[in-house]
Amino acid sequence: MTSVCDYLDRASFQFSTQQQMKQITFGKVLRAGAWGAIVGGAAGFALGLLVAPEEGRTVRRRLAYQLENLAGLVGSYVDQVVRSQEESAARRTGDALVADAQEKASRIRREIDDLLAEIRQQNEARTP
Repeated sequence: MTSVCDYLDRASFQFSTQQQMKQITFGKVLRAGAWGAIVGGAAGFALGLLVAPEEGRTVRRRLAYQLENLAGLVGSYVDQVVRSQEESAARRTGDALVADAQEKASRIRREIDDLLAEIRQQNEARTP
């Protein structure tokens, strides 16, 4: 026979498990995975350097070469991002100028239409 205490213990355990599961979010899982990848990558890199079959000087030279290439790639990506932002600013300025010119052109067009209408009325008034 199950006692009330056993029933309450099981219910509280199920409740605490549900509460713990609710606290796990995608962001926490992603963050834990990223940290795992970083730590695992660093450990693998260190272990690879320790057991590398080549001399330390050769490994360092290859590592420096790879880091220079990586720095060049990152630099080019940063330049592309900055350039695209500058182009975006230039495009916004150009779009604003075009919109302003279109607005002024339509205002001038309306004024010309009004003047032509006024001239027509004057001509009609003069004609018997």
